[in-house]
Amino acid sequence: MKRMVALTVALMVLGLWLGCLDDIEEVPLDLETEGVPAPYGLTARIDDGLIILTWREEAGASTYHLYRGLSEGERPDRLAETTDTFYVDSDVRNGRAYYYSVSSAAADGIEGDRSEEIVAVPTAYSVIINDGEECTGSRLVILQLSAPVTTVLVMVSNDPGFAGGVWETYRFNRTWNLTGGGDGIRNVYVRFRDENGSESPVLNDAIRLDTYAKITGLSLSPQPHRYSPRATVHFAMNVEGDESSGEAWVILEGYTEPIRLADDGNGAYESDFTFPGEVRGRDLALVGMFRDRAGNQAPDFESDFTVTFTDPPLPVQLIGVQDSTIASITIRWVASTDEHFAYYAIYRDTESGVDEDPALLVQNLYSFGQTAYPDGGLIEGKTYYYKVYVVNDLDESAGSDELAAQTHDAYPAPVTLDELSSLGNDRVTLTWSANGNTDFREYRIYRSTAPGVTVQSTLVATITEREVTYYDNMGLDMGSFTYYYRVYVYDKGDKYSRSNEVTTDQ
Repeated sequence: MKRMVALTVALMVLGLWLGCLDDIEEVPLDLETEGVPAPYGLTARIDDGLIILTWREEAGASTYHLYRGLSEGERPDRLAETTDTFYVDSDVRNGRAYYYSVSSAAADGIEGDRSEEIVAVPTAYSVIINDGEECTGSRLVILQLSAPVTTVLVMVSNDPGFAGGVWETYRFNRTWNLTGGGDGIRNVYVRFRDENGSESPVLNDAIRLDTYAKITGLSLSPQPHRYSPRATVHFAMNVEGDESSGEAWVILEGYTEPIRLADDGNGAYESDFTFPGEVRGRDLALVGMFRDRAGNQAPDFESDFTVTFTDPPLPVQLIGVQDSTIASITIRWVASTDEHFAYYAIYRDTESGVDEDPALLVQNLYSFGQTAYPDGGLIEGKTYYYKVYVVNDLDESAGSDELAAQTHDAYPAPVTLDELSSLGNDRVTLTWSANGNTDFREYRIYRSTAPGVTVQSTLVATITEREVTYYDNMGLDMGSFTYYYRVYVYDKGDKYSRSNEVTTDQ
């Protein structure tokens, strides 16, 4: 655009006044200049209490003059002068329309025409995923989009650069699919455009995508995992990933109540728990369970160890021997008062140091009130060692003190020697009745050539087998001697008895 500046210099010689310069003419000086064109592409991005104005750089422009009006067509006020191609107007009020134009100015300060006027209305924009939840277990989410009534278009993307994004009709709610592999933080980016073509800044909201839950470990202390009733136990569960704000609990076999664990804020869940007295059992299984804040249920985690709650009974005290015969011993003890009594187990050995060897078990008694037991089928005159174990419903036991007791040692029953048979010139066969004593040790056959056979007489034979009740005595001299015999029975206590006496003189 040309602009003519007419400069008329009237050099009036003082002669006009003085009458001496009448011959000087008025000379017009025309300075023709061309202003810088108006900047192109003025646009406005609106935000909460802000309008961000941008335009393209204009060649030859030294500065830019920004104008703002409050109604269309009115003479605007100069808002700012800047060398940049953008300006942030923060002196605005949400919901009010502002009209902007911009001009370029050359280095000499001459300003060109202003651009076309645009209108912008600052307002608050927002995007919220799933009502502001911190995490989601589904890739499909709900977006709540908030913009002024003048908004007509919206663009949504999982990419901050809006790759592949398209403008679509603005609506308050819409579903959206979160993309990207694996779990983690997902951002949704949104921008709005109003009916005047003004665009909002890029807004975004983030949510954690969490599609699965997994327990990685379960521990219990103190160790070993054998506790008494009412014990306080520390539980700890580890889960995969950043899984704070979830729910964790464990189930103990035989105990119906879940044991809740508290979130420590670092992806682990721990709690101290004091078990009630009724929790009892051996080798109980422990199962961990977890549900994360997104609602994902982890597979049940069964521990590789078991838990035992033991309550061993108190031992009873043996009182002593109530009765003793040659084949039995009756022992007595103080009754058990254990509330979980199951039975008494009586063990017997022939040596001191009785233990719960199954081979030594004599009898189980299932009445706690039975406090005596006659142990029969014993060997006469032998010492036996006893212990009584109290066994509870968990098969735990406690042994009494050890008691030594002996069966009565009576003299062995004598045998009856039969009349001699199978007599020959140099031999004789002896037969007799069998001894029935439990402490039988042997038969001894004595012989004499005079009546009154004793243990000082000649020992003919010793027979240790109870069932062998005969003997052939050979090498005799029947023609010269008469022989007399007795059979002596010896027991294990070295007591003996003698049979009747028989002779070869018949």
